[in-house]
Amino acid sequence: MSKPVAGKRMELGAAGVPERPQGWVRHENVAPDWSALPQQTVIEIVHKACLEDPERPAIIIEDGPTLTRRQFLDSCQRFAGYLSGIIKPGDRVVVMLDNRLEFMIALFAIIANRGTLVSIPPTAMAFDAGHIVDDARPVGAIVGKLQLPVIETLRAEAPFLKHVLTIDGAEPDGLATYESAAEPLDFATVKCERDDIVTVYYTSGTTGAPKGCMLHHGWWLRVIDIDLRLFRRGWQDRQLCCLPFYYADPAIQLLTSLASRGTLIAMRRFSVSRFWDVVTKYDATELLSIASIPALLLKGEPGPVDRDHRVRLAIHAGLPKELHEELLQRYGFHWHNQYGSTEGGLMSRVPDHLADELVGTGTMGVEPPGVTIRLVDDNGNDVPDGEHGECLIGGPDLYAGYLNRAKVTAEANRGGWYHSGDIARRDERGLLYFVGRKKEIIRRSGENISAAEVEGVLRSHPKVVDAAVVAVPDQLRGEEVKAYVQLRPGQSLPPTEIIEFCKTNLAGFKLPRFIEYRDTDFVRTPSMRIQKQALIQAKADLRQGAWDRETGKFGE
Repeated sequence: MSKPVAGKRMELGAAGVPERPQGWVRHENVAPDWSALPQQTVIEIVHKACLEDPERPAIIIEDGPTLTRRQFLDSCQRFAGYLSGIIKPGDRVVVMLDNRLEFMIALFAIIANRGTLVSIPPTAMAFDAGHIVDDARPVGAIVGKLQLPVIETLRAEAPFLKHVLTIDGAEPDGLATYESAAEPLDFATVKCERDDIVTVYYTSGTTGAPKGCMLHHGWWLRVIDIDLRLFRRGWQDRQLCCLPFYYADPAIQLLTSLASRGTLIAMRRFSVSRFWDVVTKYDATELLSIASIPALLLKGEPGPVDRDHRVRLAIHAGLPKELHEELLQRYGFHWHNQYGSTEGGLMSRVPDHLADELVGTGTMGVEPPGVTIRLVDDNGNDVPDGEHGECLIGGPDLYAGYLNRAKVTAEANRGGWYHSGDIARRDERGLLYFVGRKKEIIRRSGENISAAEVEGVLRSHPKVVDAAVVAVPDQLRGEEVKAYVQLRPGQSLPPTEIIEFCKTNLAGFKLPRFIEYRDTDFVRTPSMRIQKQALIQAKADLRQGAWDRETGKFGE
């Protein structure tokens, strides 16, 4: 099996980290490191939490069963006992499942055997799933009935893939056949090591083939400890998960819930029409959302349910500042913007004590204790406050590198800092503001334009569901701005009105030159981001079929 390529317990930026200047914003009333999570492995969290409060629900599926902590631990240990005869430390197992309880059971059963779960989206087909299988070389696969044909097709060319386990039957007993075939593995006796690689998540691949990001116990423990120290939770808290289980966030939510005596409520998939019904039916107190979820919720019809709930906060990665005030006024709770990544974990968040003051500013807050973000120019020099720079991340227990990609890992971690590829600025108080991806900055006539900024304005229009902005090569100006716009059903919005709307929110040089309408939803990455490569590769000439602001006509 492959070894991590850059050391397991990555502690980047350990040397030469400057002190935060006096007057910079900090998170207040944060307990010391590891005070929320003294455990040394993920399995210790699960075992301790389930034994201490065995009858409290661990996880509730919106239209399915509820598992108490006792039942959850029992299922995990029984399936782990079966896997102990199949996998050995360091082996990888791909999991390709919808949002079913068995996903989480399989996750901890694999980890308890010191194996590694490799996540594959359940909608993946032979090409994209094949890339992951070929790269990760798993010894086993755990799949649903719908995913079985894809894995069987790949298995013919993958002699290393020796075991394929199929989830069959009613939830949560889809693994019952395997669970009853061996003695349970007592989690109290498990000998996991903190440096074990426990999960591999493949990056979205917006600019190339997805890379397998390796995460060890330390990464998970660090993220959970920081999260629980920034926002204290207890037995009365219920986090709502509306994201797919094959992403890392749902497992983080489950572990933070277990560690704080709370409960996780899981939706099968995000749905505007069902969202608030699930929130109220199961008494959710906290939301986690990404991408366009807030904008989509606001497009739904207002009603009494908007305020008839117990939600006290929401956490969102990349919250559009144009929607922030509307979200607060409509739903009655704060949406805390944050910044994170698979590689760096939780890297910044809006401090709780400044939630009122920072509504609508667009800031992603400041680093939590133990994390450092530098903003640097193309030569690696720190930029002054107010100027744009790439985010370099430092701190303990970052990712363990990219699977099978030593050179890529070394390049990403050059100089002892993780180079995120994200561009941000910092104000005089130390607050961070996301500008865009380094590879998604459009350079028009010498001016840098953030695709994310233009997209945020477009999404704020009441008739727009979602939008994507890309660069179009131009001989005169270098690059031009093209906007793909998806309208709400039944709505009409001429391109001239889109431009007039943008004029009230953007500088003239940032206005889209080309506009193309989308009749269907965008192709999305596993993290629900729009797959811009699919848009760019859809046609040789991106001007084709798009309205041109300079001619006032649609291109042939």
